[in-house]
Order: sequence, then C-alpha cells, then structure tokens
Amino acid sequence: MKTAVVMISVCLSALISEAQPSDGRVSNGELGQREWPAASNGLVFVEGEFLPPPYVVSRIGSGIYINGRHIESPLPWHTQNMQEARPDVFLTDPVVPETITEKTTQYDKDFIRYIHEKRRYLFHEYGQEEGMNLMVDAYKSLPCIVSATRDAESPNTISVKWRSGRVSHIGQVPLMRKPVDITPEQAVKLLDGVCEIYAEGLKATNYFMFGSAKRRGTQESFARTLEPLANALRSAKDEADFLSVMKTNQPPGGMSEKALRSFYKYKDEVPEWEPRLRGCAGK
Repeated sequence: MKTAVVMISVCLSALISEAQPSDGRVSNGELGQREWPAASNGLVFVEGEFLPPPYVVSRIGSGIYINGRHIESPLPWHTQNMQEARPDVFLTDPVVPETITEKTTQYDKDFIRYIHEKRRYLFHEYGQEEGMNLMVDAYKSLPCIVSATRDAESPNTISVKWRSGRVSHIGQVPLMRKPVDITPEQAVKLLDGVCEIYAEGLKATNYFMFGSAKRRGTQESFARTLEPLANALRSAKDEADFLSVMKTNQPPGGMSEKALRSFYKYKDEVPEWEPRLRGCAGK
C-alpha cells in the first residue's frame, strides 16, 4: 500500500505541476464515474466536521467524494466550466451576505463565496485591471475590513487589514499553466488509484482529514493525534483556550491555526466520534 501511495503521489505531482487550475467539474461522459463498497471503519473529517460512517468513496468525473461530500479534485482536467469560459455569459453583481459581520474572518465560507462571485463579476464586466481597482472597493465595503490597497510589489494582490488587526495579502489572479496532457484512460487510472487509497484505508481503520488539515493516520496514531484533539475540544473554556492548549500539544507534523479553528467550530460533535477511537482500537 505504501508503495502504491508513493507512486500515485509522484505521478499526480508531476502532472499537476504542468496543469491549469480547475474546480474539478468535468464531463461525466469523458471520465465517467465509479463507486467503491461501503466501509464502516475509520474516521473522516472535512474542515473539522465529522462525517459518520458507513463511508462510500465515489468518483464523478475528476471529483472524489466520500458519502456524497466533495473531498478533492486532485487531477486538474482540460474540460473547463463553460460558464466561466463563455464571454457572453450573463453574471449578476452579488449582494453582501448578512452573515458577513465585523467578526467575520478570511476563513468564513460566506466571505469566500462572496469574494469569489464578486471578483468573477467585476473581472467579467470591467476587465482585469479595472476589476482589481473595484475589488479594492469591494473589500473596503465589508464590515470586517478596516482597509484595502493594491500591493505595490504585486499588482495582482490586494493587501487587506482586518478588524482583528491581521493583515492578509490576497492574490486575485491565478497563474495560468498548461492543460493536462494525458488521455482520459490515464486520468481515470490515476484518479481511481487515489480513491482506492481512501477506500482501502477506511477498511483498515485509518483516519482522514480533508480541507485545511490534510492528514492521514492509522489507528496506532489515534493516541498521538485524535485523542489529544478530542481532550482539548472537550475541556477548553473557549476557542482561545483550545488554541493555547493545542499550541503546546501539537500532533506529529503540526496543525495550522486555521485547521484547529475548523475543528473548534464543530466541537459539539466530539461525543459522536470520540467513542469510535476506543471502539476502533479494540478491533
């Protein structure tokens, strides 16, 4: 299994280094779809949220899913989202969601969605250069933002100061690279190989984290990673206390603050998955 993981990772890395970024939406007729048998072992977390078993790994086009939840699209594909590509597509100027407040952070999903839709609309209507200037105004108009300016050293980046005091440098224009130059059959083989890793890992009682924290471990590593995480979530007085505890009790390889915050958001789910640590270990 370890050799297979390494070989697939190397192949994907080589292909993706030459690939154009994609959201993973491709023609199902081109790459098709497949589903693996359900597994009741292991644990899966997506941005800190626990997905309960049984786990069904599936692939639709170049997208990989677990229990219908999109996990990743590890292999960018040359078929583009036609709505993005057509110059005559009709887009509407998005309205700022009421959920964006002074306390909103850069990791908030409504903030991310709004910024993406706003940028797409402005770049389509006014072009990239003027769209960049208008994006500065868009950031400034948000209650969670104190100031926003175009970065003098990187014209495609906007420097944003948050009400929390944090400063972010947010790129607005993705790098353009070559499309993936492989056949659909080769793409299917690589993508199915990744799905096999997840399906077999869950059968073997591995845990998987996707999103901000992308980690995988066997049940032997529960005591080093998942148990300390559960203990801290259960005992912390608040988010700051939780982050402080985890800062001095990091799992092997460490977890970013963003990843830890995502777990704290779903701290009430600990009773759902903590008992599985003991149950899985007893198998």
